[in-house]
Amino acid sequence: MAAFINGGVYAIVMTNGVDSFLWVYPVIASTFFMVRPIEALGLNAALTLACVFLPNTFDVVPLMSFVVTVSMVSVTTFVYASRSETQFRLLERLNTIDALTGALNRRALSTDIARALSVAERNVTPSMLAILDLDHFKMVNDKFGHVAGDQILKDLVTITTANIRKHDRFYRFGGEEFVLLISDINDQQAFISTLRAAIKKELKTPDGEEVTVSFGVSAWVPGTTEDSWLKNADDALYRAKASGRDCAIFSDA
Repeated sequence: MAAFINGGVYAIVMTNGVDSFLWVYPVIASTFFMVRPIEALGLNAALTLACVFLPNTFDVVPLMSFVVTVSMVSVTTFVYASRSETQFRLLERLNTIDALTGALNRRALSTDIARALSVAERNVTPSMLAILDLDHFKMVNDKFGHVAGDQILKDLVTITTANIRKHDRFYRFGGEEFVLLISDINDQQAFISTLRAAIKKELKTPDGEEVTVSFGVSAWVPGTTEDSWLKNADDALYRAKASGRDCAIFSDA
């Protein structure tokens, strides 16, 4: 669309001459709102260069004045568009990141599960979803206070992200529950066992007591939906809690 509008205004100026020349300026400005700033800058440079070679136009409009004013419009709008893009990226990040822990949030989880299911169905790749729950977390909060409890949640995220792969995804599901989305993983039992051991070793209360985590894990199978994946993992987590906590249970489903 941006290329079409830039080409269109050039064709109009060629047809109508200097009477339509001022339309170049709003087109230059509007291009920054249709494509990325650096791409808009390239389109504007091409349009400006093409306009320089228009016949008879600069008998009426001083060439230097045109170049200077176009440059001013382009640079000003480029700065504005760049700042807007940065703010949009920041807002997008804030909408998908849990403010307390820095883990991804439920909004991001819903989007990523849909993508993971699509990839798994298409490529038949082994994937799994795990729900993690801190054991006896209410007791930790009651004993050490909510500030210490919040720090333990942050530490869990730090430890977990350090022990998973870069493309694996970790989300805060709510309260002390977290979700781990793992794609393209063959030895699922070993992966979860290693992660659980790392958390048990490193996650501590302020007085050095270990904080354990229970896992409910559901492997992807053909026909899995977002709801069934979460439910199967949640059912497995319930069984892990009933089995004495500090363990990982895989869903039979």
